[in-house]
Amino acid sequence: MKSCKTLAIALLVTGGLIVVACGSKSPTAPTPAGDFASQFDSLWSTFDREYSYFEHKRIDWNAMRTTYRPRALAAGDQTAFIAVIREMLANLHDLHVLIRDPSGAALPTYQPTDFVNWDRAVWQQYVSRAQWTVWGTDSGFGVLDGVPYFALGGWDTSRVRTADFDAALERFRNAPAIVIDVRMNGGGNDALAFEVAGRFAPTTINAGYVKFRNGPAHTDFGSPTTRTVSPRGPWQYTGRVYLLMGKRCASSNESFIVAMGTRPNVTLAGDRTIGATGNPGTFNLANGWTYTVSRWIEYTPENQVIEDNGITPDVFVAASAADFAAGRDPVLDWALGQAR
Repeated sequence: MKSCKTLAIALLVTGGLIVVACGSKSPTAPTPAGDFASQFDSLWSTFDREYSYFEHKRIDWNAMRTTYRPRALAAGDQTAFIAVIREMLANLHDLHVLIRDPSGAALPTYQPTDFVNWDRAVWQQYVSRAQWTVWGTDSGFGVLDGVPYFALGGWDTSRVRTADFDAALERFRNAPAIVIDVRMNGGGNDALAFEVAGRFAPTTINAGYVKFRNGPAHTDFGSPTTRTVSPRGPWQYTGRVYLLMGKRCASSNESFIVAMGTRPNVTLAGDRTIGATGNPGTFNLANGWTYTVSRWIEYTPENQVIEDNGITPDVFVAASAADFAAGRDPVLDWALGQAR
């Protein structure tokens, strides 16, 4: 599967990071409410059968069952039971493993504490001096200090549409350089991301590989499937591109960064991405509760696993909390200086 387009998408804001979990709903029948043994065993078995990163993360899943099952069965109510489950799943360090309550609210099992090299308040100060067109939250385009600048805050149509991006890019067709900022982008619809990347691909490019779990053993996977980005639109931008990235970049945004990074005219700058990609499926628990399970491993074109490792920039640009407290964005300052 290449896209989240037809799947349920849940946006979870965790410490400012937008984690996008998308996947098909499992037909598995929920277990009886209050039967904590059945709930635990169903969830544990589903992860054992479906989860893709046990070997990569060196997780002893049998040991997790031994440790957490007695505590889960001793829970006094569903809330206490869920707390034990979240604690167990936190060991996976997987942003795509979520629990949702009956209202649909998503509860993270893992919340990273990495420093993020983007600050919304400071960013808003920068774009306030630009000729700025707003597309959506943290998204838009304009001319900043004489440089064409795009901010793509998330891969969903409430933030960016291909028609709007195409019209904006047309304005800067002859610009020698542009800056694209995705430091605030936690993912979304990878088909949309690849459509934008297609405006920078003169030929079809290899954007990496994915492998899905396909058997009972934790090492059972299908053959790698190549992910590609094809040229889109009447022309492709071939001037210099400075693509800004950092620790908030996750999921399909990392796929976008990988695809863009294959182009010789694109410079990836900022900080390493968070490393979170899973194409999760959604499964029933009990009493309206559900959970998500990562089902694939995504690789770069060089066969580097993205999960936990992230994508390394071509140019590391240092930024600190002190910079943002002083109203400075050193990553954006660097890019604007390079593009002028």
